Amino acid sequence: MQRHRWRLVCVGDPAQLPAVGRGGMFAQWCEALPAHHLEEVHRFADDWQAEASLALRRGERTAARTYAARQRLQAVHPALLADQVARKHELLTSRGQSVAITTASAGTARAINVEIQRRRNPRQEGRSVALGDGSLAFVGDQVATRRNDRGLATDRGSTVRNRQTWMVKEVGEDGSLILADPRRGQVHLPARYVARHLELGWAVTGYGNQGVTTDHGICVVEPSSSRAGIYVGMTRGRGHNLAWVVERTGLADAEEAFTAAIARPANALTAHAVRAQLCGLAPEPVLEDPAQRMARRLDQLQARSPARGLSL
Repeated sequence: MQRHRWRLVCVGDPAQLPAVGRGGMFAQWCEALPAHHLEEVHRFADDWQAEASLALRRGERTAARTYAARQRLQAVHPALLADQVARKHELLTSRGQSVAITTASAGTARAINVEIQRRRNPRQEGRSVALGDGSLAFVGDQVATRRNDRGLATDRGSTVRNRQTWMVKEVGEDGSLILADPRRGQVHLPARYVARHLELGWAVTGYGNQGVTTDHGICVVEPSSSRAGIYVGMTRGRGHNLAWVVERTGLADAEEAFTAAIARPANALTAHAVRAQLCGLAPEPVLEDPAQRMARRLDQLQARSPARGLSL
């Protein structure tokens, strides 16, 4: 890297969902290494949502109070969740607006997807094909690919990747599908991929919606929801972002339940961070000037291998 004068710059949000499995490394980098932090939020149409999203990111009660005051938190019984979310989705999309529905579990996403499909095609008319999640796909349905496959490419040269969403354009007699996306183009998925690695995709887990920007967002807060997952779900929409808090008793207050959910630990911790906590180790102090600290660390690395030069 020194020979070619390269730099490695990692960009992301440490408060969003970490890698599946062992995660938390990016968040630790942001604390232990020099980092620049953006100070303004530009996504939302309303300024109050920018402030609320930052409070949510920090797990503060004020976030729940703000969302509740704007009627953005609703408690719902699990038996009614799919129907109510599907109705809201139908209302918003009928106006030509895009919606991101974020859940914590694949089972909840599937239940919502099946209900959305039922409302769109109550008689299940037309040719269909069975998908990997046990549901059926018809022309016009939104689906999500769940496996990277470099051998499958669109007419614009974009390869099929995990968690991409598409619209079903054609259903083949052999169980294959032709999918389309406005930016990526069209792709033919063979029956073997469809049967194993394709799901309905109106509602997806937070990992599927992370990075997506839509007109509106619907976040399903479940018992398994993490603060990072809620943060993702409540920040997808430019306009209206709504949280449905799943509550089995019918007695809980949506604001209190939301407050408890975002008070959970922010994210995964690396093994080094856990060791530091268990041993009571103090974090390494960060210099006031991040550039100076980086220069010092590079000098230390170079000094360890003077003969061959620095190679990272």
